[in-house]
Amino acid sequence: MSYSCIEVESDKHPLFELCKQIRLEVFVGEQGVDADIELDDIDDYAQHVLITWRDNEGGNAVPVATMRIFHYEVPEQPEKLILKVGRIAVSQSYRKHGIGRLLMDAAEQYARTQGRKVKKPGVFLFMHSQSDKQGFYKKCGYFVVRSAAQLDGLIDGRTFKEPDEEELKSLEFMEDGILHVKMAKYVPC
Repeated sequence: MSYSCIEVESDKHPLFELCKQIRLEVFVGEQGVDADIELDDIDDYAQHVLITWRDNEGGNAVPVATMRIFHYEVPEQPEKLILKVGRIAVSQSYRKHGIGRLLMDAAEQYARTQGRKVKKPGVFLFMHSQSDKQGFYKKCGYFVVRSAAQLDGLIDGRTFKEPDEEELKSLEFMEDGILHVKMAKYVPC
């Protein structure tokens, strides 16, 4: 068995349909998100990642996971390169096999590439994580943040103070009918 990671540039790429199928399966089918909300204008310019799985050398590749990543402008942080990661979805029968980690590794690789292109020492990855998934993202090195403007402490980790449990509850917000928190990670180039 083997996995492949494929970069899909924008929703015009023919493989975007496979990304779309996974997102509709997970977010609309499983989580009840409205299909009109799930697919949006950001898909036009985002970089998408598709993970496929093949059970043997001659078998067909099956699409099993996807995410998107795009440049995120924060007016208070114009000098920083911030990429927003989102629409992270793994088909139900392929969860618990390290595929989510493959997606997050792909996000970091993409961030490093983008940072090197513009000669930045590092890149911030930012996301709106579903609250019940934040444990996974913490294992991938992400921290709950109060806002995208509060990223500097992530560079060395010593000056960053994560919210305590009481504050964390106040930072949760509803997005598409699901509780979320803002999370971020600094990726050195």
